[in-house]
Amino acid sequence: MCAYYVASDVGGTFTDTVVIDDVGRVGRYKASTVPDNPAEGVLNTLVDAAADRDVDLAELLAGVEVFSHGTTIATNAMLEGRHKKVGLIQTRGFGDTLTISRGFKGIGLTEEETKRFRTLVKQSPAVPPSLTAEITERVDYAGRVVCPLDEDDVRRAVADLRAAGAEVFAVSLLWSFANDVHERRVAEIVAEEVPGASITLSSEFLPRIGEYERTLTTAVNASLRPLLKTSLDSFESTLSEAGLRSGPLLMQSNGGLATFAEVEKRAAATVMSGPVGGVVASQFLGSRKGHRNIVTTDMGGTSFDVGLVLDERPVMSNTTLIGRDQLALPSVAVRAIGAGAGSIASARNGVLRVGPESAGARPGPACYGAGGERPTVADADLVLGYLNPDNFLGGRLALDVDRARRAIDEHVARPAGLSVEQAAEGIKTIVDARMADLVRQVTVEQGYDPTDFAVFAYGGAGPLHAFSYGAELGCPQIVVPITASVHSAFGIGCSDLTMVEELSKPMQTPPGTADYSTALVPEELNATFGELQDRARADLVAAGADDASIRFAKSVEIRFRAQIHVLTVGFDSETITAEDVNTMVDRFVEQYEGRFGKGSAFPGGGVEITTFRVVATSPVPRAEFETGRPADATTAGEPGTRQVFSGGQWVDAAVYRADQLHEGLTIDGLAIVELPDTTVVVGPGQHAAVDGFGDIVIQNHR
Repeated sequence: MCAYYVASDVGGTFTDTVVIDDVGRVGRYKASTVPDNPAEGVLNTLVDAAADRDVDLAELLAGVEVFSHGTTIATNAMLEGRHKKVGLIQTRGFGDTLTISRGFKGIGLTEEETKRFRTLVKQSPAVPPSLTAEITERVDYAGRVVCPLDEDDVRRAVADLRAAGAEVFAVSLLWSFANDVHERRVAEIVAEEVPGASITLSSEFLPRIGEYERTLTTAVNASLRPLLKTSLDSFESTLSEAGLRSGPLLMQSNGGLATFAEVEKRAAATVMSGPVGGVVASQFLGSRKGHRNIVTTDMGGTSFDVGLVLDERPVMSNTTLIGRDQLALPSVAVRAIGAGAGSIASARNGVLRVGPESAGARPGPACYGAGGERPTVADADLVLGYLNPDNFLGGRLALDVDRARRAIDEHVARPAGLSVEQAAEGIKTIVDARMADLVRQVTVEQGYDPTDFAVFAYGGAGPLHAFSYGAELGCPQIVVPITASVHSAFGIGCSDLTMVEELSKPMQTPPGTADYSTALVPEELNATFGELQDRARADLVAAGADDASIRFAKSVEIRFRAQIHVLTVGFDSETITAEDVNTMVDRFVEQYEGRFGKGSAFPGGGVEITTFRVVATSPVPRAEFETGRPADATTAGEPGTRQVFSGGQWVDAAVYRADQLHEGLTIDGLAIVELPDTTVVVGPGQHAAVDGFGDIVIQNHR
């Protein structure tokens, strides 16, 4: 029996799946997402995969060695408010932690929203005051119990929260990461009072300093756990009944995989499950092509996501921003805006707007003919001639040009006083400009020069629009990988089992310190990292990892004393020495000045380590594969032509089919490449070539 390695990614509009067999053949499959039953969309792609290999679905699933999955369950639940009511228990006197928050009104708002008085307001607390209870206890910064836990107080609090409608419980006590004795006892009491209750402890889930971030993240995790468990159980059951033998693995926001059982306990760690897969895939493919610095751009049906790869490593963030909540969980840094192929266009008072509202998978753009009546970016692409109505999803969905024209005419062209073609080009111009602005925010505004980066363009719509936003940025190359339409799913299949363990244990150096290792004692650092490594190792071994295969990456969050912003700096040595400590601080100073400007650092004031982190990884079995090395063209002849509305007029564009592509083929713009699962556009004045991996590389001329 043939062995298969499968990875799927459930997006807002389409579900993508990659199937790799044991001889290295890579298959790419797409189907419409089924919001009410994500497993159905995945099964639909697997039916196509089975037919592609002349086997039935049960035989394909029986041969699956590893099944990896990315999901938007937690993301959508947070954005749509579909989660359980949390009963939050806090130390007496600190029940207003979430209401006070950090006071940053602009978190999670667009640039336009920050300019409006009505929208520039603090977000609502994740847990309202009516579902927050305070209990008598106190542990100090050193972990000493200065006020014993009042257990009767805890029982009263649990009763009050149940009466107020609490469905799950979160416990976040002050300084619990220094001593968790009170939180553990509170959990025991909650279990006694509410048998079977779902309980999340901050000291177990997120033992780190910062009571607001820790409390917020703990509460969000508690609210998501039951929903994620129900969805994952249903997903696993559906695939198991269809013939899957192996337990699926789930993508985490940190770019690694975990078992369903482990992820259920850390539900909040999956809110960026899907988008980070594309960054991982870009890192993997970029390293093979010699690209050390990459801007990853993912344009799907609902959103446009941007990430960075620096020196062949994905840029990580200490926090995860979802909606207006900033969770204290490390993740691959991905920024997103509502700019996808399904983004809805409108004209109000003569002003053309695009997004952030999306037509989603149902009813979808007007051209899908599934009931959508409002115009979208996909409708504009079709009207402009970039999309072939008979080639969408490999011809499985015929697009309706007349419906697209009517929708644009009614909602945009006539209200704005434009022709249908002018309105369609306006829609495309606006969405391309918004995407270019986001890339500038991720690069230029963070001190990076876009000309030092290659742009990887993927997602269902990215290859069509990248010629425009990539050229505006001045990046020398735009790479459209052969896996573009299922790139995030491919990245999920390239990922390793990953476990992150962290602990806040503040350590400071006195002002004027020259030898930092005298205060940041190497033996203490090694002991703390050793404790975290042991915990991470135990979790990975429990998930089936081979102990000998586990690798550890150690880092600290560090800041200057009396400051609030931290940077992450890693240690390369297995055993930390005094020299390693001083080198780490020097690297911190270098990173700080690189971000905030030369001379902004003040080492003489002392530094403080706030949090220790260990990332443990173990490789997941996978096939040795090529991503799509092209064969010689199977069809000779010149490319076809099609009229495209560009620059305010209809012009001829060359049209290439997939069977005409071969290594070394050069393409001059304006040109369109119609692949079975996406459309690539080479813009006017640009040139492209097909490389040895099957990728289309577009050259920008500066």
